[in-house]
Parts: sequence; structure tokens; C-alpha cells
Amino acid sequence: MFTFRGKKLNSATKRITRFGLLAALSLVLGYLDRAVPFSALLGGVVPGIKLGLANTVLLYAVYLMDWRSSVLLMLVKVLLSGFLFGSLSAILYSLSGGILSLFVMLWIRRNPARGALVIAVLAALSEAALLLRVGVPRGPMLLCAVVIALACAAGIAAWRVIRRRPDWGVVGTSLAGAVAHNIGQVLMAAAVLRTPGLLYTYLPVLIGVGAAVGAVTGLIARRVFRVLRLTGIESVHPGRRPGGDR
Repeated sequence: MFTFRGKKLNSATKRITRFGLLAALSLVLGYLDRAVPFSALLGGVVPGIKLGLANTVLLYAVYLMDWRSSVLLMLVKVLLSGFLFGSLSAILYSLSGGILSLFVMLWIRRNPARGALVIAVLAALSEAALLLRVGVPRGPMLLCAVVIALACAAGIAAWRVIRRRPDWGVVGTSLAGAVAHNIGQVLMAAAVLRTPGLLYTYLPVLIGVGAAVGAVTGLIARRVFRVLRLTGIESVHPGRRPGGDR
């Protein structure tokens, strides 16, 4: 009995420690999101855009914790980051993006290849919408068009690879989660500010940027999950290893 209780306590301690580390990491990455002038790198054509590094913590939570802990982590991340670095409006936008992103990742992790294909289609539609709006892109808009095209290519590549190698599934989940977060934020902004024009001026670029960032963070997450398996840390989902969809 004492052994059983000791194991139970040890397991609870590990869950609490893991939650605390992920929460702290989300705050650090949230600060970096605001420190890196990513909008300026794109020529300022999409003001307020961020890399979304803090949102990658939810990706780890989806695979390493149960859904209740993932929801709690998302709320902690949004509230603490908003109060420390943002404002009430920032909390509202981050909350809408976090809810949609977490829901999509929890749903798509069972079929990440489909998620990657959907993102590729969305990126292609975003590229078409951008070209229809600006014609021949020049300057910063050309850079945005290139980013969206690369995001579409990343989605197609991820779809093809995941179908043959399920252990790459975390990349598809990351793609879907990053894009869903940006969609959630823009939908909330369009509703609050009563500016539906954001859906065809702002959203296409955010979809492309979100997919590009999601591809990079997905690749990083896959490497991290491989290290975690070597150290004996497994997914909380029975029958499926971190980074895979089996």
C-alpha cells in the first residue's frame, strides 16, 4: 500500500512539475513574442503580428498532458501573459485564439495528415486572396506572398510525409494549431471592432505566417519529443507516443 501511494504521489508531483515548467516557459516565450519586431521584418504591412512562440507550449500540452490540464494551462498562459505584458483586449484576443487552437489540436492529433492538408488548402486560398487584392505584389507584399507560398508547400510536404511516417504527426498538429490561433484572434477582432474587412485583408497573411511558424515549431517539437522518449517521458494518451498519431 505504501508503495502504491508513493507511486501515486510521485506521479502527481511529476504532473505538477511539468505543468509549472510549461506555464513558466509560456510566459518567457510570451515576452519574446513581444520583444521580437516580427511585424517590422514584414515591412509593417501587417501591424501587431507576432511569431506566436508562446502558443507552441499548448502543442506540448496536447501530447504530454490530459485535456483538462491543457485547458488549464491555456487559461493560465493567456491570463498571466495578458496581465504582465498586455491589456484586457489582448487577453480577449489571446483567449479566443487559444480556445480555437487548443480545440483544433486536440481534435486533429488523431489524424494530423488531414490537418496538414487542410492548412495547405487554406494557405493556397490565402495566396489567391492576396493576389486578387493587390495584383502583382511588390515590396513587403511580395515577401508576404512568398511566406504564404512556403506555408502552402510546407502543408503539402507535411501531408505526404505524415501519411508514410506517423511519427511526424506532431508537425501536422502544429500547423493546424498555429493557423487556428490566428483565425480565432482575427474573428474576435473583426467582431469586437466591427471590421469584417479584416477577414480578407488581414487574415490571409496571418494564415500564411501561422502555417510557416507552425511548420518550424512542429519540426522542433518532433525533435524534443524524441529526446523525451529517450529520457522515459511518454505521452499521456494510451497507445500513442509523443510526436506520433498511433
